[in-house]
Amino acid sequence: MGMVKKEFVEYEIGLESVEAGLEWLTRYGVKTFRDFTGEWVEVRCSRQPDFFEVEETPIPHLTMETV
Repeated sequence: MGMVKKEFVEYEIGLESVEAGLEWLTRYGVKTFRDFTGEWVEVRCSRQPDFFEVEETPIPHLTMETV
């Protein structure tokens, strides 16, 4: 039974890291991670041009968890 519990705990930790990554992406717009093949992937959300600054600001996507 100890081995099954250990695998379940590792699964829960992995699930929490995925949820944290999705929350980061919805708030700040950019997330980089390694996919299942081992390659780095960068995901971006929409950006809004700001006429008073050089950089564009990410458009925050409100979800039920962040409201």
